[in-house]
Amino acid sequence: MRDVHGSAVVESDALGANVRIGPHCVVGPLATLGDGVHLHANVVVMGNVTIGAGTEVFPGAVLGKPPARLGVLSRPTATSGHTTIGDGCSIGCHAVVYEDVVVGEGTLLGDHASVRERVRVGDHCIIGRSVSVHPDARISDDCRIMDGAHIASRAQLGRGCFISVHVSMTSDNALGRLPYDATRVFGPTLHDGVAVGAGAAILPGVVIGEQATVAAGAVVSHDVAPGITVLGVPARPQVHTDGATGAAALVTERFE
Repeated sequence: MRDVHGSAVVESDALGANVRIGPHCVVGPLATLGDGVHLHANVVVMGNVTIGAGTEVFPGAVLGKPPARLGVLSRPTATSGHTTIGDGCSIGCHAVVYEDVVVGEGTLLGDHASVRERVRVGDHCIIGRSVSVHPDARISDDCRIMDGAHIASRAQLGRGCFISVHVSMTSDNALGRLPYDATRVFGPTLHDGVAVGAGAAILPGVVIGEQATVAAGAVVSHDVAPGITVLGVPARPQVHTDGATGAAALVTERFE
């Protein structure tokens, strides 16, 4: 049994059982909707898109959007690819998921989130409101990325990372002054369990070790060793106090 509103345009025959499609939706001919998928009003599914069973897509979302192909863009635009949304996901109002994207099962994309081409997002992640994830980024399982954060092109996040609100990751130390070069333009790498505080900035190519912490407002311009906390501008290891003497010390030997 399917419930398709009379104003919806549905060109695909690949609709599972108990699919609900709301008013003014557009579902293209290459789309596949699993059992129990619910598209709220004004959702657009374009291109080659598979939506897993039980996923709910809220009003105004666009799935499978091709990137702009204009000469003004700095990097070449690849050909189209298959977009897959896993089972049991929630896609927020006006979220945009580009073509050639994979989103794992049980993942939430918040309202106005933007997930660009060739991005891979793992299972049980949170991509918060107005988060932007740029091309070729990799986000592993169980990551939480809070509202307004930016994940740079080719950034890599290990399992269980926490990225607080308004964190910025960057990918180009030349600030756009040089032609695009994939060997030079890439975002940071965060290993498993890294936590980044609100408003921090992480510069291109930086590697942050497993279970490290970046304090709110820090600017990370150098690699960070596993397990330490860095803070400040530029970010440096946290000062600790020796319990016996009260003397302050920097853990400099673990900062790269």
